[in-house]
Amino acid sequence: MKAITIVAALALSLLLSACIEDSGGPASSTTTPGGPVSTAGSGSATASPSGVASTPSANTPACAADSTEGFLRAQAPASFKVYCPTFLPAGFTLDDVHFEEPLQSGTPIPGPGTVVASFQRVTPKASIQFVQGRPDLSVVTDLRTSSKSQPVDGSYDGFQASLFDKGALARSPDGYTHVITAEGLTADELRQVAAGMQAVAP
Repeated sequence: MKAITIVAALALSLLLSACIEDSGGPASSTTTPGGPVSTAGSGSATASPSGVASTPSANTPACAADSTEGFLRAQAPASFKVYCPTFLPAGFTLDDVHFEEPLQSGTPIPGPGTVVASFQRVTPKASIQFVQGRPDLSVVTDLRTSSKSQPVDGSYDGFQASLFDKGALARSPDGYTHVITAEGLTADELRQVAAGMQAVAP
């Protein structure tokens, strides 16, 4: 009787193991090279850069407002070159920089996502935001429609940019979009910011 009980227990254990394997095992959290992914309310997944070790190299530019480490962390999960500002007017501090990976269910290859960085200045009040990669069309449209005059040509790490009243729009040689939107900056300051953009990694 004892032998039958042991055999039955073993058979039940094997059956349970097989069921767990077939169902894909217990649920686990999704991670990316940038760390855990949390779903944002805007329909995108934001990769947290907290788990990424970032070490500046000899070629890493000195990003303005002590933001070098933040941009290096955002570069790690990105499949495109990330650029950082090497010039910002005095008083700006980094508010946030992160990589966003879009949720594209049913698509075998996800889109390249975007890197978003924002800086703030308290006095005089000003803000500036950088969006790079494949931003929503609304980001580009908002910049174009908010301009009160025709854009002028400018420089963005050696490639061409269009400078608007409140920002800049550029396309890098590898085909990615770069958008700067700013409040409280003069046209000259905006030109210097765009001209001072440099790739974080070669």
